[in-house]
Amino acid sequence: MKGKNSWLSCLLLVSCSAFAEERTMTIDRPEGPLIVNWGPAPPLPDQGTPDFAELDDNGDGRLTLDETQSHLLLHSDFIYADGNRDGTISRKELARWD
Repeated sequence: MKGKNSWLSCLLLVSCSAFAEERTMTIDRPEGPLIVNWGPAPPLPDQGTPDFAELDDNGDGRLTLDETQSHLLLHSDFIYADGNRDGTISRKELARWD
């Protein structure tokens, strides 16, 4: 039984590593080539802790989705940082998210 589990573990590791790499395929079409990429998304750059005052363009004390565009991680996590789901992020919500 031990040999069977060892073989299964190796198979699982090989199959997981195959899915972890990015793959690309080009499909020729009359309209032009279609390039299809699949695999894990590239990691977002580490931009550090967002500076609320720097992001708050209009100075209203709230961050909108548009105002967070320069901080990629906060922008992609906007819905999670907006704790009360009112469409904006307050200083308190940003501190909780970070």
